[in-house]
Amino acid sequence: MGGDIPFADVSGRWSLVYSTNDPSCVAGTFTSPLAGVLDEDAFQRVSDRLYKAFFAFAPALAGSAETNAKGVANTQVVDLANGSVDNAVDAELPWPLGEVRVGVRGEIEALDAEAREVAVTFTEWEIGPKPASGGTRSSGNLAGTLTPPTIRLPLPRPRGVLRNTFCDETLRVSRGGRGGVFIVSRIAP
Repeated sequence: MGGDIPFADVSGRWSLVYSTNDPSCVAGTFTSPLAGVLDEDAFQRVSDRLYKAFFAFAPALAGSAETNAKGVANTQVVDLANGSVDNAVDAELPWPLGEVRVGVRGEIEALDAEAREVAVTFTEWEIGPKPASGGTRSSGNLAGTLTPPTIRLPLPRPRGVLRNTFCDETLRVSRGGRGGVFIVSRIAP
């Protein structure tokens, strides 16, 4: 077999199948899926500590697939033409919290013609109720019909590079700048 392996369009809707971090890639530094694209500065040191705590207490929400958590779905929508990326984690939390969505949005730019390397700048994050599928919530009492608000806050625009090492019509394998590995499967339109 000679030649290049075909590389499909990175744009699309993806579901996280597996993710891991290799702390040996950056000695003495905790890494997370988001840390794979963040710069080294004071913000990075603070966020490393926050992500470390988040992974310790809620690893599935932080994007770790190593927990075998039930009721957690990680989805990513990449739109290279419009320069946007949207990561969302939907999870079922214990009562009284219920279903929640944690999201991170940003800008994405292909650094080569095939988008084997992309620059990502995260611009905002949000936490709130998981959107209802197919309509509104219904319940026998007023409290069950109220939906708590979504909290959306800006981020200080951390930027980094993600290398897409493989991409076809069904699967993408990527590595973050700090060693995180992400395997995602394409969700049919």
